[in-house]
Amino acid sequence: MQRICKLLIISSFLLLISCNNEENQISKGEELSFCSFNFIDSKSDPTTKSNAAIINWPRWQPGQTIKIKFLDGDADAQEKVKRIASEWTKYANLKFEYVATNEYADIRIGFNIGSYGAWSVLGMRSAYGDTNEQSMRLGPLTSNETSIRRTILHEFGHALGLIHENASPASTINWDLPKVYKYYNDLNGWSEEEVDEFVIKSPESTNYSQYDPLSIMHYYVPAALTTNGVAVNEMSDLSIIDIKSINKWYPFPIRSVIESEERIDFIPWTQAIKSPNGLFVLEFDSGILTITNLEDAMIIWQVGNPKYHYRSSCFLQPDGNLVIKAHSSGFTAPEQTIWTSNTAGYSGATLSLQDDGDLQLIYNGAVKWSSKLGKI
Repeated sequence: MQRICKLLIISSFLLLISCNNEENQISKGEELSFCSFNFIDSKSDPTTKSNAAIINWPRWQPGQTIKIKFLDGDADAQEKVKRIASEWTKYANLKFEYVATNEYADIRIGFNIGSYGAWSVLGMRSAYGDTNEQSMRLGPLTSNETSIRRTILHEFGHALGLIHENASPASTINWDLPKVYKYYNDLNGWSEEEVDEFVIKSPESTNYSQYDPLSIMHYYVPAALTTNGVAVNEMSDLSIIDIKSINKWYPFPIRSVIESEERIDFIPWTQAIKSPNGLFVLEFDSGILTITNLEDAMIIWQVGNPKYHYRSSCFLQPDGNLVIKAHSSGFTAPEQTIWTSNTAGYSGATLSLQDDGDLQLIYNGAVKWSSKLGKI
């Protein structure tokens, strides 16, 4: 049994992404599954791509509350959707509000209504046109939990504006086009032009950078449909790039100040410290405190020691001293300081990231230390 993703144009305005189950084989009994997502292989580098492919318009507004309702389905299925779909709102500055069936909703979900498979209208288009019509179909959700999770996250990704990553303008899949054309012609009766439009390259106007084979928005691609024998396998979680991209397109409000006694390693990266102009970001990861210029991704300041990885912490102490500490050999070993600003004595001081990328320790309105000048 195979899961086949396809694009359905329901009007000149609405684009749907659809998945269905079909019995089919490409060659010598090999099964195809075209509605799965992440992970090309264990050696892939998730840092090579900064953004997923997302439609330019219409997207939701950051901070917007999206109203959602269910058109059918039992309480258990509905609660499962609410729980799994909320993963997106951990990283996107959006809120999902579920309303009664008789109320207006921006997204209208069916499980068994209408056509087969799973699909979703792209982005905010579900809020246009006939708002009484179904805008997302998830199917009966009777498969295993991994598949259910994958389906829900994938379709909600479409609802937030993400297209299939394999159809991104930046995709580097080496399709074996004769096999791909034959497969979709046999399965759906599609012409070569339709396969090009629905599978190979999206006609949507998108924001994107490098191709991300790790995205949950990616089809499963078997080796039999590529000329170089490279397959893209499926997983059920958002990729690192999915997370960072959706946070970029739906950012949380900029925060530039770290308060006294605050642990920087406890600040979610979705709420990372940024300069007021948004051009610089302060992040702590794997024992390293870094200031990065977001325009060119260049690191302008960095302290710490990467060898400590997950055993490290970064803390603005009550006395005004900024420190990085780590356990040298596991969490049972004594904690040691691996870097400090040497600014003890400024009780209650705060840290502020400036528009020029300078991190400043401010005490009673005066700068006492900065990343550019050191102790003042």
